[in-house]
Amino acid sequence: MDSLNTIPAQLDHLIITVPDLDAGVAAVEEATGLRAVPGGSHPGRGTANYLLGLTPNGWPEGAHTYLEILGPDPQQEPPADGTLPLDAHLAAEPTLQTWAIHPPAFLAKIAAANTAGIDFGEVQDMARDTAEGDRLEWRLTTRSPLPHGGAQPFLIDWGESVHPAEAALPALELLDFRVESPEPEAAQQVLEVLGAGDTAVVAGSDCRLRARLRGPGGVLEF
Repeated sequence: MDSLNTIPAQLDHLIITVPDLDAGVAAVEEATGLRAVPGGSHPGRGTANYLLGLTPNGWPEGAHTYLEILGPDPQQEPPADGTLPLDAHLAAEPTLQTWAIHPPAFLAKIAAANTAGIDFGEVQDMARDTAEGDRLEWRLTTRSPLPHGGAQPFLIDWGESVHPAEAALPALELLDFRVESPEPEAAQQVLEVLGAGDTAVVAGSDCRLRARLRGPGGVLEF
């Protein structure tokens, strides 16, 4: 990739979906040299996750976000319709599926998106217990299928919960992140409304995400 590496200031986290959690975690570890740690399960939704910290290129020292590896939870029965959150049921291999932003004034951004006619789905409350037994509660926008194939971020508000990136996670460098769209100007306008107008958007044949992650063992590129 070239030197364009604008990583949005309101990036909350990136999500990789995998068809098998153990195999997906192992694949990320093989590529980067770092093993993700258990995050927790999503009761009633059929998924669980593992986490790695992310140190984004260009962010102030000490600022960080995280990478979520999301897949079917072997301890849960899958939903009756086979549909998993964030379209995780569609993953045939580790895929950079979507991303989340945490703009200030969550409800104001929702109202602005409604006014602009942006289809973000609906706002839902969610919760999970961490591997340490702490309770996390948040609200987010959710839509299935994902808007623009996951290239349009969902919005998240952690409320009073401690952000997962505040945990002592092994961390990868986030070297580059961008959105590709066949209509880059329109995509940029949507991101402006949602609160991520500083995202790098480039022309591409399809809506998709590109990112480069680096660990002590190598670079993982999507």
